[in-house]
Amino acid sequence: MPIGEFSEHSGLSAKRLRNYAAEGLLVPAAVDAGSGYRYYSPGQLRDAQLIDTLRAAGMPLADIAAFLRDPSTEHLDAWVTRVEADATRRRAAIECARGLLADEKRQGGQPMTGWTTASRVDIGRVRETNEDAVVSTDRLAIVADGIGGLPGGETASAVAASAMDAAFTERSLDELKAGARAANRIIWETAASTSDLAGMGTTLCAAGLTENGTVVVVNVGDSRAYLARAGSLTRLTHDHTVTAELVERGELTTDEAADHPHRNVLTRAVGIGPDVELDVTEIQVAEGDRLLLCSDGLHRELDDDDIETITAGPERIDVVVDELVGMALSRGGRDNVAVVVAELRA
Repeated sequence: MPIGEFSEHSGLSAKRLRNYAAEGLLVPAAVDAGSGYRYYSPGQLRDAQLIDTLRAAGMPLADIAAFLRDPSTEHLDAWVTRVEADATRRRAAIECARGLLADEKRQGGQPMTGWTTASRVDIGRVRETNEDAVVSTDRLAIVADGIGGLPGGETASAVAASAMDAAFTERSLDELKAGARAANRIIWETAASTSDLAGMGTTLCAAGLTENGTVVVVNVGDSRAYLARAGSLTRLTHDHTVTAELVERGELTTDEAADHPHRNVLTRAVGIGPDVELDVTEIQVAEGDRLLLCSDGLHRELDDDDIETITAGPERIDVVVDELVGMALSRGGRDNVAVVVAELRA
């Protein structure tokens, strides 16, 4: 049947059908070579409605394609687990936002005007070179963890840190995002034109204090940002790794992910393609809050409880940084370790 008739029977618009065809999800049964007109078979009605139903459930197109190749209730159960885990994470974030708002009201909505930072980068006990880079100023904190081996990894992390620092002049979220995209473009083009740097890239986690006193965070990869407040720790970022996605889908537990052979495989990084997808978080902060940014050399050796005990404790932030790095080294120090801690002030 022609696309118009198929659209009527399936309840999907012709535009949506063309989009599904472009994604390889619902390819027309026949296409007129002369006119390019599309024809569908009645047997495709079920697939069309199934695809649209799964999209309404929020399932990504890639997951729908995998499901269509191997449709099973087990895959749907895994998606339900993932949705429930995501809902739990979102509720926790909303409660964190509620607490931030309450603290802001208690302080009369006074904006934060600055922060004090401390930072440290350590080569670790196993690696022969350092590919981590940090920026630690009164308005900006950055951790970048280079990939691709020397000289590429070291170059990529340094370029990312420098580009972000240069972009954040007026202290706005737009500048922070523009800096990340500029870093991606520079690294991608440099890698393409320089054989010694082919394949280089970097993770990136940057937190900036804006002019209006909020904190904005941009991250790509598995370097992380945390917020420490009133003795507790909240993770602000999401790891872009194969194992993190498997945990979200309910296919791995957190403990299983820690020892998984693909635990180091990134699904996003700066500089590995012409464009980069950024995660962005904006939060209200209060005096005395602490932000921790770190590379995976820290959070792969320490769990969040360890990090909370040290970061949310009473010690000065320079002491906190040294204790975090020292504990990571004592647990093996199997990677470079980069840490920045920023403490907010009114």
